[in-house]
Amino acid sequence: MGRFGTLRHFILMTGLALIVAAARPAAAGDPATILAGNHPDEAAEIVGEAAASAPWPLAMRLTMAIRNRAELTRLLADQQNPASPQYHRWLTADEFTSRFGPTDADLARVARWLKKKGFTVKSADASTREVSFTGMVAQAENVFAVKIAATADGRLYSNTADPAVPADLAPLIESINGLDNLLHSKPAVHRVPKRDSSAHSPDAVVNGTGPAFGPADIHTFYDETPLLNAGIDGSGTGCIAVVEDSNIDEDAANAFNSQFGLPALSAANFQVVLVDKSDPGQTTDENETMIDVNYSHTVAPGSSIRIYLGDQNTTKYSAILDAIHAAVREKNSPCSAISISFGFCGGSNGFYQSQNGLFKQAASQGQSVFVAAGDIGAAGLRFSAKQDACVPTKTRGVSELAASPYVTAIDGTEFTPDYDVDGNDVGFVSETVWNDNSGTAGGGESKVFKRPAFQKGLIPKDKKRDVPDIAFGASPNSPGFFFGGRDPDSNAPAVECCIGGTSIGAPAWAGISQLISQEKGAPVGNLNTRLYQLGAEADGATTGIRDVTSG
Repeated sequence: MGRFGTLRHFILMTGLALIVAAARPAAAGDPATILAGNHPDEAAEIVGEAAASAPWPLAMRLTMAIRNRAELTRLLADQQNPASPQYHRWLTADEFTSRFGPTDADLARVARWLKKKGFTVKSADASTREVSFTGMVAQAENVFAVKIAATADGRLYSNTADPAVPADLAPLIESINGLDNLLHSKPAVHRVPKRDSSAHSPDAVVNGTGPAFGPADIHTFYDETPLLNAGIDGSGTGCIAVVEDSNIDEDAANAFNSQFGLPALSAANFQVVLVDKSDPGQTTDENETMIDVNYSHTVAPGSSIRIYLGDQNTTKYSAILDAIHAAVREKNSPCSAISISFGFCGGSNGFYQSQNGLFKQAASQGQSVFVAAGDIGAAGLRFSAKQDACVPTKTRGVSELAASPYVTAIDGTEFTPDYDVDGNDVGFVSETVWNDNSGTAGGGESKVFKRPAFQKGLIPKDKKRDVPDIAFGASPNSPGFFFGGRDPDSNAPAVECCIGGTSIGAPAWAGISQLISQEKGAPVGNLNTRLYQLGAEADGATTGIRDVTSG
């Protein structure tokens, strides 16, 4: 397939499985089991400020556990085993629900219990594995045997211990969300000031800015040009889903496409799905949307793109989470590749386990999911109550969303391009890990997930899920990447410079998976097993994967 990626063998480690049950009496007096890992660590920041007001209303969501888990594990392995009759035989969303979703009887049992405890059940849906319900703080504290603390101004709240549920229902319940509102998301994108230096690459002759990378540079550097010349452009194999909380500036996107000779976005190849039934417009995360569309379109110009757009103004939960769920559970021609360029903070271990269940569904449906590994090096993200935002931790951590074994965690490199006398990018040069004044490639060991089979033997003493899996260019400085934006003087649609982050690689790898799917004639699903097989061969000349061991 050519030089498409960069497998890193110096990733760090991972940790801790959860949903470990321990018995304790519930406040309501029923024999109960604790749902371990179902409160955020950041709850400790607001303990002691105030108690949440007893009559405060809460919108909560109970996620049902996957049914027939051992069978699903076998199926996922068989779907990636060329010797199995199940190889690449993907399920539909309805088939997944029928085989692995909760039964109607189990949903009804949980809903009856919630109603008996005085909650109002809004919905119980096997396809989402969720029971949505509302109630007051006092009810939740009593029923789930927790205390809910709040900031002094009442803006933020969280349960300070794990909830308890009836012992006979505990095997049916994976997690409970909505006892806190600390979950936040953060895009993995970095913009640097406009450059004034002379251009080198033909792509770089844009508004006098450069040098930087545009589509033709990427095609050359990653050896994609022969594929495009052979008609392998990502067409005919479904679509790429990009997960966003800001709408796109379509005119700016098409200014990028026009400058670099890419197909224009149109009703035939582009769609926006309003997953919360409302349009947030262009928010502060607009740059993330732009590069996700720009660089998935760059690598797979023949593929359709579908934005799954959440609205933080109207959702009771997280706009990004709503968008992820919609992309996986789509029943009407689901996309075969999903790009997620966001990380979360303020989520409990139970939250990440629930998302892992969702990504298992995506894998069983043949969807390749790519998640940016993050831009803050060996640190993780935590929620800061004072800043009301995700900030870097002062200890080691990873993006636990990217650490699910059923997604491919995408990291970043930096390099100085080489040009010939005519200013043309000559292709591959040695790469190092992205680590400059704009950001640093993320990596480390998960605190939530155990080591998956595809990483066995990679680091002898490591028993945890390591991230990242593979990398792509990321530095906004070396080389930097163009993107569709607005001229700061005229506000006209224009190509701007420069941007970067591990969010360049997530949509680009979604595009790469579309090229592979087109060549194979069908979606290829989770790429991790095959990537690690190729990486072990450690020969970029034949595998297309180069090992990066410096930086």
